[in-house]
Amino acid sequence: MKNLTVAQVEGAEVTTEVLAQSIVAISQGVKRLRSGKLNDKALFLLVQQAAPTQGQSGQRIPISTIRDVFDGLSSLEAQYIRKPASRGGR
Repeated sequence: MKNLTVAQVEGAEVTTEVLAQSIVAISQGVKRLRSGKLNDKALFLLVQQAAPTQGQSGQRIPISTIRDVFDGLSSLEAQYIRKPASRGGR
């Protein structure tokens, strides 16, 4: 696996609101994709075929790994976004 470095440009900080909106958008986008006309098996196969092969052996990414990524993306909102506090005591 390649090492990944993320660099933040000074003065271009992202607010928590923007980050939260992005997390919600990603999570909801994956949920909409999975609830469309293609079933999960078709989606996963399409991703597997579109992804580059790994290493010199040319192995494809396992479907189980692709499923785990889709599941993780779908659950981002539930994992990292707080529900708004209910107001009013009735």
